[in-house]
Amino acid sequence: MKSNAFLVFLAVSLSAETHKMDMKSALQRALQQSPEVILSRIDEANSQQSVQIARDPFFPKVILGSGLAYTNGFPMSIEGSAPSIVQIKAIQSLINRPQSYLLAKAKVDAKSAQQLVQMKRDEVLEKTAKLYLDADRAARNLKIISGQIENMENVLASVTARRDEGRALAIEVQRADINLKRSRQRQRVLATELKQTEHALAYVLGYDAQDSVEANSQVAMDMSLAPEPDIAVREALENSRELKKLQSDLQAKNLEVQSNKAAWLPQMDLVAQYGLFSRFNNYDVYFKHFQQNNTQLGVSFKFPLIPGTAPRAQAQQALNEVSRLRLQVANVRNRIEIDTRKLFDDLQLQREGRELAKLDLDVAREQINIYLVQLEEGKASRRQVEESRFLEAEKWLAYWDAQYLYDRARVSLLAATGGLMTLAAN
Repeated sequence: MKSNAFLVFLAVSLSAETHKMDMKSALQRALQQSPEVILSRIDEANSQQSVQIARDPFFPKVILGSGLAYTNGFPMSIEGSAPSIVQIKAIQSLINRPQSYLLAKAKVDAKSAQQLVQMKRDEVLEKTAKLYLDADRAARNLKIISGQIENMENVLASVTARRDEGRALAIEVQRADINLKRSRQRQRVLATELKQTEHALAYVLGYDAQDSVEANSQVAMDMSLAPEPDIAVREALENSRELKKLQSDLQAKNLEVQSNKAAWLPQMDLVAQYGLFSRFNNYDVYFKHFQQNNTQLGVSFKFPLIPGTAPRAQAQQALNEVSRLRLQVANVRNRIEIDTRKLFDDLQLQREGRELAKLDLDVAREQINIYLVQLEEGKASRRQVEESRFLEAEKWLAYWDAQYLYDRARVSLLAATGGLMTLAAN
């Protein structure tokens, strides 16, 4: 039983693949292979077929059939047509204003579906970029923690030796041991976080569940950002797929109103028929003249004198939806402006935090240099050097975390203003 479980585990491990890619490659694959994007394309394809369905009445439909029957007595109709050996019918709408408006609405709905695809692409691009940043941060911090553990092992060995020589207290050894265990725990946490993030990134990019995606280079987003919040707001409004979709929905509802109001307008259809008659249906007995081949071509008119209460009520419902959508458009514009200004402000704050973390790191690195010089002069101990290196590693972690937060803020602003799509497309 254990051997079978081991074989299954080995098979899964061998089939798993690690894909190394930079951020741009990850974004490009997300556009093409993300399951969420592919599903949204299916919905878009269905909306395109809805246009063909709405156009159907304006295309001629030809039906070939037969009303073949034996007649005893007067030739009666079969489903409204005279009995015939072969029968061909054709019909096509020439003027149908309600259906014309519905066709125009279907075209607008198809454009709205395209906006939904773009919205899903934007969401997937932002998710991909942030997962990539998460994986890059976890891998980098894991490397720093590994070096920190080595320093802590040296500190523990140094303190233990000094305790054995009677020059250090036992509590100092305990403190060094706890610090080492804490670093190892952080290492395990980061390793787990890295594994989970790489699997999540692989899933978003359309790879198998057991695969992983490794960030193989430093994150580079060479996209210029708007220098002022007003410019960022304008770019966000121009790029907003949600706003464009609402505007398409508003246009579609207005066309639906027109379609319902057009229920009172006349309609005209082209009608054509052909029938091959036979004498065994008694046509030559009951009618003065028998003709075997018969054709009919004409136009059918419909004048809705009393179309009922439904069109008026449906038109009012559509008008209510128009009012609701107009309010939504205004609300979304305001929300986009507020959110974009907040993203711009957050980016400035994260930039300042990164600069401050860099200054703090520079001080820690300078302190190591001072201790190294003092160590050669006999004015500092090896323990002080190792502890300063531990502190430097902490400052490196703080700096890269600040850089990570800055990069995430950049991704959010780029996603809002359309920069991520430009980065993936170029």
